[in-house]
Amino acid sequence: MLFKKLLDKISNKSSNAAELDFECFENELNLAISILMIEVSRSDDEFSSQERDKIISLLKQQFNLDQNQIKVLMRLAEEKNNEMISLYEWTSIINEHYEYPDRIKVIKSLWAVAHADNTIDKYEDYTIRKIADLLYVRHEDFIIAKHQ
Repeated sequence: MLFKKLLDKISNKSSNAAELDFECFENELNLAISILMIEVSRSDDEFSSQERDKIISLLKQQFNLDQNQIKVLMRLAEEKNNEMISLYEWTSIINEHYEYPDRIKVIKSLWAVAHADNTIDKYEDYTIRKIADLLYVRHEDFIIAKHQ
């Protein structure tokens, strides 16, 4: 039902991305993780097609979403990422909902996005490190996730 409403907004010619606001997206956790994935992919000033494809693949795999749901989620996440002032808003949602092992999985997903183009940029590394700190992931687990 929710995704139908969002798809209606997207397909409505008078609609724009600004109308797809956070309050209309019920699963704030999926949105938060998507926004962080996009943040990592954009941190080196190159949002490559490999990184985009990896994000879509991870979202399908982790959240069992169909193509239309992915389209809506990606569009909303990109919009929110553009407006983002602080990572804390989104990491606090993850901290609120996820136990430590699940937060490590989020870091692994972020590394998967960074590895998608076969290059780990220093800004990608820095961004994931900053997110890991905000998720209270221990440094040793951050390093293990990086090399998996």
